[in-house]
Amino acid sequence: MKSNDSASIRAALQKAADDLLEGRVPGPLTGVRLIELAGVKRHRLTHDNPDINLSFQKRAREINRSKPEVESLRDQLAHELERAKRLSRERDALTEQLRNYATALVMVTNERDQLLEQLQVNGNIVPINRSTR
Repeated sequence: MKSNDSASIRAALQKAADDLLEGRVPGPLTGVRLIELAGVKRHRLTHDNPDINLSFQKRAREINRSKPEVESLRDQLAHELERAKRLSRERDALTEQLRNYATALVMVTNERDQLLEQLQVNGNIVPINRSTR
């Protein structure tokens, strides 16, 4: 085995361990999942890199002990994400409603102006001039 291969295998195992333990990659916190993710054979973890294996197992046990808290936080996160989606949909609906009201208001205002203009042309409306005297 070349030292370059050994270093790249070690780096792949460490990256896979970090990704699993920090939740960037889904899956159980097991050695099998670790070697699958790293793309190496099992003996590369257990025999060639026992320090990574022991560190991974220790950290995985700590995380698994606190799993109810993690699950609670994940549930809370899922709830908040769903709430954010709902609020976003409501915001979009209100924005559309506001656009519709603005369009209707412009149309009514234009129609009013046209009617007033027609009434003035026909002589039915006389403008009021206010004087300050």
